[in-house]
Amino acid sequence: MLKSNKLNVLISIVAALVIWTYVSMAINPPTTKTFRGVPVELVNMETLADRGLTVDKSLAYTVDIEVRGTRSEINEIDNSQFKATADLTGYPKGVNSVKVNVTVPNGVEWLQTKPENINVAIEDLVEVTKPVQVSYEDDFPSDVEPGFISVTPEEIEVAGTEAAVESIDHINISVPKGALSEEAKTVAIEPIAVDRNGEPSYNVALSSEVVELTATLLKIKEVPLTVETVGESPENVEVTQIDVPKTVTIKGTAATLEKITSLTAAPINLAEITGTVEIKLKVNLPENVELAGSNNNFSATVTVQGLAKKDFTFKAGEIEVEGLFEGLSGHVNTDSVLVTVIAEESIISDLKQEDIVLYVDAAAITESAESIEMELQYRITEGKEVKSIVFEPVKVRVTIIG
Repeated sequence: MLKSNKLNVLISIVAALVIWTYVSMAINPPTTKTFRGVPVELVNMETLADRGLTVDKSLAYTVDIEVRGTRSEINEIDNSQFKATADLTGYPKGVNSVKVNVTVPNGVEWLQTKPENINVAIEDLVEVTKPVQVSYEDDFPSDVEPGFISVTPEEIEVAGTEAAVESIDHINISVPKGALSEEAKTVAIEPIAVDRNGEPSYNVALSSEVVELTATLLKIKEVPLTVETVGESPENVEVTQIDVPKTVTIKGTAATLEKITSLTAAPINLAEITGTVEIKLKVNLPENVELAGSNNNFSATVTVQGLAKKDFTFKAGEIEVEGLFEGLSGHVNTDSVLVTVIAEESIISDLKQEDIVLYVDAAAITESAESIEMELQYRITEGKEVKSIVFEPVKVRVTIIG
């Protein structure tokens, strides 16, 4: 009887195992599945930088991973639960086939990875310094503007592949809305590389993770501006027009701006101007006053025209003695005079010697005189406007005969 009971128990256990196995296989059977597009993380890239190398961070690498497990286990996992890495330690410059190492979620069995290796192009590491520029998320009132701005650091080193670094225009920091006030505030901001299209770029590494900006909200005021000129333009050019701003917009505290009614700028030195040029004006600003943003390119334009010169030689007989009293005559004793004319190129090209009358005025001479020194004068044909005429010598010897 006892043996019979033990046999029944054993039969029951075996039957239960069979039934459990059948139910498991029928309801939650083992299955395989391929998870496609699992991202591959490149690791130990710092070992490349130590050797002056890097990779293009804009490229994304993916693999397909096949696993086996029960249906319920497979259904509960997704791509984010896999870890695929490619270790770049020791690889040289060039295209390298790098093995992909995979870690799968608990409860499933790894079967295969496709591809097993990925091709990674390793390039020279290029480093270039770029300026930090500031933008603001606030829409400030028309009479308010940030000022007394200090940025640390003012430049940041950008590192990456040659193509990635060359695409970067500047580093931007964006000041959050409401971060500034009429009291000086310092804000720590994450810098972002910006390409030539104005888009953020994450393909490069930056030498600084934080930029500190200190700024104050200031009032804006427009006041009259005076700009004077000094010196004379070179003989080969003529200034035809000077365009200078009549006002300047400045910023500062309300109390400081209230005391300012007008400003001057450093004078424009005409002697240094040889062609039409835009000159950045240096406004004489009081302490704790800055130019407003609208005056970032505050300048004057000086327009000039090129001049040419032409030389003529007048012999003694070609120089007239005018204004003689009745009964007197005179002639020039100096052998010759060199006349240099400076004028617009169009006038110089058509100018002839006969357009110029060279003479001395003897109206003050009332009696005979031998070899007296007299200053030269000239007349020129109407319409032949010149900048200057120079004589060499400037005086001649004249004899007056009674």
